[in-house]
Amino acid sequence: GYSSASKIIFGSGTRLSIQPSN
Repeated sequence: GYSSASKIIFGSGTRLSIQPSN
């Protein structure tokens, strides 16, 4: 989902990649 993208932008979630974590 788009949520994963926002998490990468709004946090140091670069490690999260593009995976739909939450």
